[in-house]
Amino acid sequence: MSIWKTFRYSLFHILIVFMLFSTSFLRKPNGGQWMLVFMVLIGILSFTVEYMLHRKIRNKEQETQRMKYLYFIMFQTGMTLILFICFQRLMDRSI
Repeated sequence: MSIWKTFRYSLFHILIVFMLFSTSFLRKPNGGQWMLVFMVLIGILSFTVEYMLHRKIRNKEQETQRMKYLYFIMFQTGMTLILFICFQRLMDRSI
């Protein structure tokens, strides 16, 4: 399987997160630096978790793979929202 197909959910997630949250960061002073750190952290976590998931379910049946990826997408969304709230609070304190 190609690398694009293996990590497509993480790539889409990174693009969506960038589009949705970039304006929230850029409204604040030093928001560009915070956004860069946030995006790097989200990227590392997202690709690492998807890599471990792919290794674990590589030889499983199709239905099991779908369920695991569904949980993975829910985990990514929750993780992103929690990290975004934490970063917003950190940005408010550092100003």
